[in-house]
Amino acid sequence: MKNLRSLLLLCLMGILLVACANEDEIYLSRVDVLAVKDEAMEEENMIIDLVTLDSIKSLLGEIRWEPNSDHEIEGSEDFIATLFYTDNEDQHDQLYLYRMSFNSDGSLSIVSNNEEEGYGILDEEYAEKLKTLLEGYIY
Repeated sequence: MKNLRSLLLLCLMGILLVACANEDEIYLSRVDVLAVKDEAMEEENMIIDLVTLDSIKSLLGEIRWEPNSDHEIEGSEDFIATLFYTDNEDQHDQLYLYRMSFNSDGSLSIVSNNEEEGYGILDEEYAEKLKTLLEGYIY
């Protein structure tokens, strides 16, 4: 009887765990990054390391977006990144293009082709961390 209660409790916990799982979450599965130097583009590099991708996704979550704005990056981009998001193993990736430029104050300006994002600014603290991550795969 005691084993039956334990088994029933274990099954109930498993059901609750599965039911509470967020099925709508999308995962950053890959980033292709391209450095732009003096209007010339370097070789494109692929980031697939899960720890690095998680760090990039976390840093990008700190961007203050201004959807539907017509801001453009002044001058040329420092990086161009293509982000591959997957929401399910069976579905195709959603691709977002980010054009990034570092500002004189250390912040990062980003223009996204995702209509829900548009133009965004990443504060200096996070911008430096993102720059370090991206440069680690380029140079």
